[in-house]
Amino acid sequence: MRRLGQVDLSAYARGFVLLARHPQIALAPLLAAVFRVLLFKILPSGSDDGLLGAANSGLAGLIAQLVQGFGFSVALIVAESAWRRGRAPFDDAWDEARAKLGSILFATLGFTFIIYVASLIGSVLGFIGSAAMMLVALFFFIYALPAAAIGGIPGGASLQASLERAQRAPLATGLVTILFVFSFFAPSLIVTPLLPALLSVDSAYAGSIVSIITAIAEALILGYVSIVLAKMYDDASYGRFR
Repeated sequence: MRRLGQVDLSAYARGFVLLARHPQIALAPLLAAVFRVLLFKILPSGSDDGLLGAANSGLAGLIAQLVQGFGFSVALIVAESAWRRGRAPFDDAWDEARAKLGSILFATLGFTFIIYVASLIGSVLGFIGSAAMMLVALFFFIYALPAAAIGGIPGGASLQASLERAQRAPLATGLVTILFVFSFFAPSLIVTPLLPALLSVDSAYAGSIVSIITAIAEALILGYVSIVLAKMYDDASYGRFR
């Protein structure tokens, strides 16, 4: 692998090795994914539940986003430690994330809100316009969570920090943005071919098995994304290392 401009392309290949050596990077995203599955099973959110279902759906969605943001932040801290020190203690990362909880949650809310507003503005031009605006917003604010989790930057300032780093390293940011978008579709690409076999088991457990397999796939993919994103954030912030 070689570096192209400000992009350390080797990070994309080395990320797989790092994840294999430190699988605990994917642990917090896995816990967050399992929590989300359980949350939506506990809170009724179907259309038949009326206003209560709609309220629960919105509440569950917000809680799930915050928990997933925290889980991804823990993964970023573990991944950054693995890059810098060659070791990735999960307990230390968990404690560090808890100490930065306010900033992480604020950054998660801010990031989610900006993506939503961008989608809403772009929707006047239809689906393509909505998707395009979301991509633009994602490009400029993709470093918000790394800024809060790794950099310790307060929640609101993390959005400005992301904007600055995206402008500083546009090519690297563009590539990691593509990877981030792909991570949303990758779990279904992995699980869908397995569905016939998974659904052939006892129907009482088929749904739970599919949910668990999907959660594991999501966690591994987000673990890999956190490894690459942590490296790109550090390169944009402090210069390349290792």
